Amino acid sequence: MTIELWMLVASGILVIVQGFVTASAKNKQNDFKGDNFQRDKSVELSGWGGRAERSLYNYFEYLPLFIILVIAAHLTGANNSMTALGAELFVAGRIVHLIFYITGPGALRSIGWLIAVIGLILIGLQL
Repeated sequence: MTIELWMLVASGILVIVQGFVTASAKNKQNDFKGDNFQRDKSVELSGWGGRAERSLYNYFEYLPLFIILVIAAHLTGANNSMTALGAELFVAGRIVHLIFYITGPGALRSIGWLIAVIGLILIGLQL
């Protein structure tokens, strides 16, 4: 399996991790016990939990493009060192974005976002 496809798997794992972080924040903030939380009840998160949730939503905006670019590169045989680097930058940038979005430093969060976008551009330029 190519590096790009491994990064696609890693990006899926990152979605699960972010989902757990957000769910943990909802449980902690609203003092839910066990399975008593009803999904039809909307819960507004604040603080780090709200930032974790917004980071997840932001990730959902860019993940489809990453998936499309990686699959297109794979199917057309355009995989090379630049697409591999682009995929690695995307995943690394999203991890940096998540960490600094939750902890608060806005400028560092933006650097993580920019790293991920550069990764997308590197893959796209190879197609």
